[in-house]
Amino acid sequence: MRLSRVFPIVELGLRLTLVAGFGTMAAQDAEKVGRGRPGIPTPVKITIPAFPDGGMIPPKYANSPVGSVSPAIEWSTAPVATVTLALILHDADVPSRVTGAGASGAGPDDTLHWAIFNIPSTASGLPEGVPHDVMLQDGSIQLKYVEGVPRLAIGKIGYFGPSPPPSPLPVTHHYIFDLYALDAKLDPTLNSRESLMKAMVGHVLAKGVYFGLYANPVAPR
Repeated sequence: MRLSRVFPIVELGLRLTLVAGFGTMAAQDAEKVGRGRPGIPTPVKITIPAFPDGGMIPPKYANSPVGSVSPAIEWSTAPVATVTLALILHDADVPSRVTGAGASGAGPDDTLHWAIFNIPSTASGLPEGVPHDVMLQDGSIQLKYVEGVPRLAIGKIGYFGPSPPPSPLPVTHHYIFDLYALDAKLDPTLNSRESLMKAMVGHVLAKGVYFGLYANPVAPR
């Protein structure tokens, strides 16, 4: 074998070794991300027993005349430094009609359906049918809808199930569950999605994402 053919093979092996080494270093750095450290948060695995990730949300968890029942949610262990967790549910297919800084119940780019924060770090999930109270027994805080969309949610607290308006043809909406592991306890007086997101900046240790689909009913002809 000629040396001209050996050197490229050795060089290729060295490159692969370096890539693998850098990949391991990146994974280790990701696990260390936290307050004061730039980088990508460590992932947290979310499971919702009622429907698979990317699956259809059962009608049981949609909004109805008698209210909304939240699904049970489970998640993997958060980082050791976690102090509290926060969960935000939003409909990515409905733009907000209210974008002012003081708007509650609507974000600047899509529609809020649930925001609960200061969940104890020891929690490994939320039960089905979380009570519609601002403060829960474990100290968790839920936002109250004051204005914005969905309009049917105004005046309500906590989880507001899928409620897309009827249309001539079914339109599938994407409901995103974002879970954040934080290294701090947040101000319990926070009263909007915008203020909550701002308060979390610099405190996210880990994040998990899960989404479900729900189609609006067909309008009667």
